[in-house]
Amino acid sequence: MIRRLGPALFSWSNLVPLLATLVYLINRFAFSLDCVLPYEFANYHLADLCGGIVFPAYVNVLTRVVSGREIICGLGSSLLLSALCTVCWEVLASCVLHFGTADPIDALMYFLGGLVYLAFYKILPREGKAA
Repeated sequence: MIRRLGPALFSWSNLVPLLATLVYLINRFAFSLDCVLPYEFANYHLADLCGGIVFPAYVNVLTRVVSGREIICGLGSSLLLSALCTVCWEVLASCVLHFGTADPIDALMYFLGGLVYLAFYKILPREGKAA
């Protein structure tokens, strides 16, 4: 299982999720990107877009380590995962957490992020895919 971790983590298809993580960390902890992006987007929706990109990569890394294959590799699985994220984070979390609010734009950002991840997953080379 440990042998699979290296190729699962360090593939070209994970470059975009790593960049999305970096953008999130910069926006959250270093300085707000509202100097180059609209204020509302940078402060309320960018994290959800980044999460929509990072979460499918995370699921693929976990499933590749455990089973040797990736499960978020097509439009159907990407949309299903985005829908699950929307239900969990925008519907259930807003019912349970006092600081959670359901926001349809955030839901749209999860779907958009999932589609961005899928596009780069299909374009960028990865182990086992002919370049």
